[in-house]
Amino acid sequence: MSSYCLDSNVYIQSHRLEYAYDIVPGFWNWLDHLVAEQCIISPSFVYHELTEKDSDDYLSHWVKARKSSGLFLDPTSDIQIKFSEIADYVSQTYDAKNSEIFLQKADAWVISYAAVMNYTVVTQETFAPDPRARKVKIPNICRVFGVNYINTYAFLRETGAKFS
Repeated sequence: MSSYCLDSNVYIQSHRLEYAYDIVPGFWNWLDHLVAEQCIISPSFVYHELTEKDSDDYLSHWVKARKSSGLFLDPTSDIQIKFSEIADYVSQTYDAKNSEIFLQKADAWVISYAAVMNYTVVTQETFAPDPRARKVKIPNICRVFGVNYINTYAFLRETGAKFS
């Protein structure tokens, strides 16, 4: 099975919409299965994004319970170097405001981890044909750095998820 690096929006959108725990608990069990199989990771920066607000919802509890599960990883020196390369590219290519917004979030870290570890990024963001006309998008940066990316539905199909 392939390996995947999940963006914050995969967890957030799944929790808020189509895979809410009270509707599809199997989704969250499937993620636990993939963590146990060491097929998915997220940067520790994703953990911080998901827990920075003092929320008392299912997602917050789920994430906090998995802090030391191997799902959320701290960056290695190679990942930090890749992050610097991505940050330089973004800063040189996009306007200062959009660059700053992108680099303050976990997005560049998600791409950095995937690039170094040869993982596929899972994100709900879509490619923007004219990247400078909009905010910085994960798929656009993935393409520049040769990182594969897919959305949550493709991820579930690739990993063989079945919910009944």
